[in-house]
Amino acid sequence: MSWGAAGSVAAVVVVGVIVASSSSEQVDQVPAAATARAERATITATINGKGVIAAASTASAGFIDGGRVNTISVAVGQTVAAGQELATVDPGPADLALEKANGALAAAQSSLDAARQTAQAAVDSLTAAKTALATLAADAPERQSTEATVRDLTAQGPSQRDAVAQAEKVRDDARRDVAAAQTARDQTTLLAPIAGVVTAVNGTVGTILSGGQSSQATSDGANAASAAVSAGLVSISDVSSLRVTASIPEADIASVAVGQTATVTLPVKGTEPIAGTVIAVAPTPQSSTDGVVTYAVTIQLAATPPGVRLGQTAIVAVTVATAENATVVPAEAAQLSSTTTGTVEVRSTSGKTKTVDVTIGITTPTQVQIVAGLEPGDTVQFTTPTAQPVTGDGVDGQMPDGGDGSFGGPQ
Repeated sequence: MSWGAAGSVAAVVVVGVIVASSSSEQVDQVPAAATARAERATITATINGKGVIAAASTASAGFIDGGRVNTISVAVGQTVAAGQELATVDPGPADLALEKANGALAAAQSSLDAARQTAQAAVDSLTAAKTALATLAADAPERQSTEATVRDLTAQGPSQRDAVAQAEKVRDDARRDVAAAQTARDQTTLLAPIAGVVTAVNGTVGTILSGGQSSQATSDGANAASAAVSAGLVSISDVSSLRVTASIPEADIASVAVGQTATVTLPVKGTEPIAGTVIAVAPTPQSSTDGVVTYAVTIQLAATPPGVRLGQTAIVAVTVATAENATVVPAEAAQLSSTTTGTVEVRSTSGKTKTVDVTIGITTPTQVQIVAGLEPGDTVQFTTPTAQPVTGDGVDGQMPDGGDGSFGGPQ
């Protein structure tokens, strides 16, 4: 092989190394000086969480006495008014029970009427006997028998009054039985306890229900909604008032309080942020499966935008602090030594810098409020990472593995 040929081979090898070195180019971050003016602005600190949209009020409607479902008048997604018919069960057993109760009431009322008539007749007889006795002379032959009649009728009085009282009790019990039977008959028709949207129908016509259900409304938000679905035949959610129950990390929960404003954002194209207010902060943490401790915070939405659906994911930003007309600098410009103190590098018009102690207020990922130590218009200097390419594995143009850049071979 000639030197020329060897040189050609070496050149090919080097070209390969150069290409490989070029392809492994990386970017390092190196500090670069930057300046900014302290300015007056409104600064707001928020704490973020994630939850789901839920109705503020939900209801579960079910049959207390059960029975065979005759009709179902609504479907999932249908809007209903309070008191609207939802479903019915076979009224036959209830009708029979009501008829029996009414019969018992009629009999009880007849017995009471008879007892009262007997008692009244005894009273009338006693009155007549006493009147007759008063007109008799002391030695009248019939006086002795009349006195006996007065004694007998007087002795019968308590028992006759007791008979009337007992008959009244039986009649009152029968009235209550009729009222209960009428209620049971009325409850064979299921009515909506609240206005809203039907979210679940847990049965079909012909289903035999065991009873023990009830119609009840709750305002437990997302938890209530899930409970209502399994509690009755028909579940309803009032979508005119919505809430979000968001999970807030334990490190941030101390800053959250009832009454704070919040912004709710839905990750759905075209939806605008929704204003809200914190209405509840859980005193105890939620159960955790990943070791992260969180607390439930409930936010009431100020409005119900079109297209919002129950169960949608919601991103919540709770405003925990805000300051208007505050002196602020970029977050990179302040070196914090505590939550309330720090330093900034102030640059004079001559270009010289000095370290100034400052009092810190609200901090955000992008801005820091300076409460004292800096004035609006002051220039602060700080460093920011700037991208700078670094080529290959060597520096200053040297080849990898200590090469000197030559093609190799005899010199």
